[in-house]
Amino acid sequence: MTPTRLLVAVLLVAFPYVAAAQAPPKEPPPLWDMQIGASFVGTSGNSDTASTGADFAAHRRGLVWLIDSTATAVRTNSDNKTTAERYLGMLRGQRKLTKIIGLSAGEKLERDRFAGIDLRSILDAGLSWALIRQPRWTLDGVTALAWNHESRTTGPGLDHPVGVLQLLSRIPFGGAGDMTQRFTHYPDFKASSAYRTEAELTAQAAMAAHLALKIGYLLRYANDPVPGFKKTDNTTTASVVLRWKASTPAPAP
Repeated sequence: MTPTRLLVAVLLVAFPYVAAAQAPPKEPPPLWDMQIGASFVGTSGNSDTASTGADFAAHRRGLVWLIDSTATAVRTNSDNKTTAERYLGMLRGQRKLTKIIGLSAGEKLERDRFAGIDLRSILDAGLSWALIRQPRWTLDGVTALAWNHESRTTGPGLDHPVGVLQLLSRIPFGGAGDMTQRFTHYPDFKASSAYRTEAELTAQAAMAAHLALKIGYLLRYANDPVPGFKKTDNTTTASVVLRWKASTPAPAP
């Protein structure tokens, strides 16, 4: 295990204890909340490197629709040369039909020229599933049909029908933080060998009313990557987060 992954594992284990010690009484979810995170690492002298990252997340809990949106950006330079650059964005709307089943539609955009992707767009529609609802653990699922459009840095692009199979687990630490685990599988219905998977772990703990520390690990696997590129990409992040939320609670379902 590399030192970076070992550090992430230690922090993920330690976060629940730090957050639990600060946990205030549970309160209903707000009508909306949003957060912005940023990170920076730089060196100069014998080496000249800079690594910057930013992420954004917002949630709107209406009477009918729940709207989620996220965006992340990572850029690394070494000796005035860009060595990594990745942008991700997602927008999803969900509407409950019953206590368990709901409608779900989303759009995901991705740009990672170092993985051969100039632009990837996945538009999906299907069902959401509230699989487990407990005070200490929630588990949600998404099953959807989607259209995957890829513009590649080399060779022809792709336009394939795909599926979206996702599980999202959340373990709250009172009101001071949470840990999430996400697994997403994209089967390709036109070329079965071109499936992709993603696994993501995040942990966030409050340091003040509007300030938090967030760490995350994202693993992406493409079984049939763009020719000349590797199948697996890993991203480890640690960032300081500013948070805001509405003073009014979300409407009761």
